[in-house]
Amino acid sequence: MSYNFIRHRLKPALLACAAGTSLMASPAFAQAVDPNRLLEIMVEKGLVSRAEADAMIAEARTAPASPQQVQAPIQGGVSADGTQTIPYVPQVVRDQITEQVRTQLASQAQAEGWSKPGETPEWTRRISLYGDIRARYEGIFMDKSNSDIFPNYGAVNQGDPQNINPRTPGYVPPAFLNTLENRTRFQLRARLGLKAQIADWVSGDIRIATGNDRTPVSTNQTLGAFGGGGYQVWLDRAAIHLTPVKGVGVDFGRFSNPFWTSELLFDQDLNFDGVAVSARGKLGDNLALFGTAGAFPIFNSDLNLGSRNAPVGTGGPYKSQDRYLFAVQGGAEFKPIDQVSLRLAGGYFRFDNVEGKQSAPCYWYELTCSTDATRPAFQQFGNSMFPIRNITPNPADPVGSPENQYFGLASNFEILNIHGALEYRPSERFGVRLEGDYVRNLGWKRALVSTRAINNLGASTTIPDPNDSTKTITVAGPYEGGNSGWHVRLAIGSALDASQGNVTGARAGDWNAWVSYRRLESDAVLDAFTDSDFHIGGTNARGWQVGGNYAVAPNLLFGGRWMSAEEIAGSPFSVDRFFIDLSTQF
Repeated sequence: MSYNFIRHRLKPALLACAAGTSLMASPAFAQAVDPNRLLEIMVEKGLVSRAEADAMIAEARTAPASPQQVQAPIQGGVSADGTQTIPYVPQVVRDQITEQVRTQLASQAQAEGWSKPGETPEWTRRISLYGDIRARYEGIFMDKSNSDIFPNYGAVNQGDPQNINPRTPGYVPPAFLNTLENRTRFQLRARLGLKAQIADWVSGDIRIATGNDRTPVSTNQTLGAFGGGGYQVWLDRAAIHLTPVKGVGVDFGRFSNPFWTSELLFDQDLNFDGVAVSARGKLGDNLALFGTAGAFPIFNSDLNLGSRNAPVGTGGPYKSQDRYLFAVQGGAEFKPIDQVSLRLAGGYFRFDNVEGKQSAPCYWYELTCSTDATRPAFQQFGNSMFPIRNITPNPADPVGSPENQYFGLASNFEILNIHGALEYRPSERFGVRLEGDYVRNLGWKRALVSTRAINNLGASTTIPDPNDSTKTITVAGPYEGGNSGWHVRLAIGSALDASQGNVTGARAGDWNAWVSYRRLESDAVLDAFTDSDFHIGGTNARGWQVGGNYAVAPNLLFGGRWMSAEEIAGSPFSVDRFFIDLSTQF
């Protein structure tokens, strides 16, 4: 409450109360306290007008009094020191003044919104703030028997093309992943959101979040990353939510995952751009149906997508390479008794135009080739890759001519997902949940991928040189990638949803513990959107997880996780990761 409020509101109110007290006092007290002076002060403060004060005085002189109100008359006049005395004011007039002051103050308070302590304007009561903060320690422990040659295709695709011809003079190999050195780091995740109820069926949601970069699957900020400098904040969500009829919701913009999926398919931090329609309805007391469908852009071509150096009349613009996710999911919840519930859903997730495309012939010196935009806009690790540029070498030096390449996904992605959970909760403070997931990429064709993939290959072998029987050559092993994955998870405790550091309305003393196993082959899902923590993020990994959380205070979780994962296809690559999280929400 501000000082101006006290000065302009409470002080006049106190003066009004003092006036009423004086006027309701005995005649003797009326003589000791000058009522006329109090009226003058009320006029100065704007509580009553000059005309109203004069009318009150005139009415006090002439109003008839009941027998109970009759008092000995008090003579009015002006004393030698200038004090003016008015006659005694009857009870009926005093009541009149009190009521008039009360009415005027009430009207003014209602108009200006200060009638009740802490009351705010109406529009502010339709807005709510929410957020969460997570502090994390992470240890990354590499197996010393790991191979040390894992090209970082994501880094190449984000920068300049990579020359893959080692016979070029001054050849520099690509960036490789760290597979041998342990790492530790401290991370922070902070998110702040605002929800606004615009109408009964219309609401809006805006959220900002921390993050090292524009990755769609993590808002973690590594502490000390910029030498103690400030950190970036990103627009994490911005959406309009409509509920045109009961049980139906429509989302536009950027919003949370509208599907019921696990991190086998989509990371917990992933948000969706586009539009989604969701519905839910009950069939009797024990059965409910739900479903979601949506369309989501995941890449949009630049307006200037074209060659920067082609001859006039033969250059760009090149064909657009926009990419989308079209998805549908349906499911049911069955609750035969209060303590037991079963949830099952099936979904189809079609990623349109994500497969890489080989370019038209492109000279070795060109900066841009026709299908450069078909390389992933973002990727983690695991998906099968192939070079997408069709390079025409320098005729003057075909052997040493550079072959500057980008890399595209070797497979298409049309994913079938089956997700289920069985829960037994005998009491409010304890429950058991068994959850499972299965994914299969229906767009993967082994015959095609095995002929073009340059990773996820078996061990190299040495064979006789077909061109020289006195020599041998080393060739890559056969393709070992796959298109399916599954995971199973068992959790116990009172806060079964408060897993992996997420806070979901936990009460003090709530806890959980869980163990899970996962196997996710190289091209089962798009590695860009799956779990960013398991292995090194992405696909082509299998292994165990174990963890637990405890609520040390309401909405304050302390927990930890241990992950142990290894590669499925390709050279040896085993990673253990350990997390300690302290998380809170508000």
